[in-house]
Amino acid sequence: MAAIETLTARAKAQGWPDGLIERALAVKTPGGQLEQWLSAPAKPDFLFQVDRIVGVFERLATGPYRGRELTARDWEAFADLWANSPEKVGDWQVTVERSPNSFAQFQLQPDASVSVIEAAGELVACTAWSSANLLIGGKPASIHYALGLRVRDGRRGEGLGDLVRRFPGRALQKPTIGQVMFMRIGNAGMAGFLDAVKFMSEGDRPQKVVGVTYLAARADASAGEGVRPIAEADLATCAELINRTHAGLDLFRPHGPESLKAVLDEGVWGERPAWRKPVYGWADVFVLEEDGCVIACAGLWDRGRDMREVWRSEAGAERRVEAGAVLDAGCAEGREDALARLIRHLNGLCAERGRTDLMVDLEHLPAVAAALADLDPRIESRTLEWSPFGPPAPAMLGECFIDLRYW
Repeated sequence: MAAIETLTARAKAQGWPDGLIERALAVKTPGGQLEQWLSAPAKPDFLFQVDRIVGVFERLATGPYRGRELTARDWEAFADLWANSPEKVGDWQVTVERSPNSFAQFQLQPDASVSVIEAAGELVACTAWSSANLLIGGKPASIHYALGLRVRDGRRGEGLGDLVRRFPGRALQKPTIGQVMFMRIGNAGMAGFLDAVKFMSEGDRPQKVVGVTYLAARADASAGEGVRPIAEADLATCAELINRTHAGLDLFRPHGPESLKAVLDEGVWGERPAWRKPVYGWADVFVLEEDGCVIACAGLWDRGRDMREVWRSEAGAERRVEAGAVLDAGCAEGREDALARLIRHLNGLCAERGRTDLMVDLEHLPAVAAALADLDPRIESRTLEWSPFGPPAPAMLGECFIDLRYW
């Protein structure tokens, strides 16, 4: 690291506030990060961010908070945090229940890590980061998904949201060109928080509204004709069907047989340990076959088994959402009817399991949506916020694939 005197002189010459560089040194900011900061234009918003980052480590060094990564020992405490951290969406309060496997959603994300803030042995805030390799503008790109920011009710106003989101979680160590975040429309608290911490205040925050379709879960025995569980021999065909169906969309990661197998194996080589139950695997993916040819495939993540939403209105109304979610769907060219039939089968499985709905990304599959119109579809819209970190990231995203693992 450069001599303290040199760093201090550079900071002063660039107009840094008095004492900021000394504070950064006191919390042992790495030399590489200091060099990056000192090489950037010292604009007020940038210096605000530096001050907040330094402040994170000052707060964590002096207590009463402890920042760390979630572990398997925390799963019950993690569920309790979510149960006591409702969102305010318009006139509704939304509580997400995560049990019995509170980490299930994040197990589906290949490189997810959850940062938590702990105080007196209690989890008081969390956020999740997940790096992903996918396509943007037809080119390979590495990005981060930001999701799951929660602060325990009764602890809000202590700056814990900013503290936990700036904690350097494991997934953040991977270099990426931008960040994607899905925000519920009407969540004024989150919008106000991002403004307060001046998130991406120096650049654009391109936003678009995207929607996911919820189909009412209904039993339908007739939809199972020609449907069977996927076999290893189907992997190459299914990868081709999935890739064809979502070709040209941003945020889509093409599959090959090996990568699709890794998804269904949940990253485990060989036999799965009996004590670790699968969240989404071979038993959850199906193909539709005609005349010996696989023409459609789709998987059912039983999201409602481990993740449910309870909506409570100010007027006293309550509704529960316990949904399944369609993953890894695709069909042969011109066979949207087959994919619709397969999704109808998955919808029937949802009904058998007591789920309320089946979630599926149909924004770019109008023929499939039309074939399922009798299932009382409703659209949940969210704001997709794209935060590019500069070149080579594009300023805007095109039409996007919505991977429900991150919704």
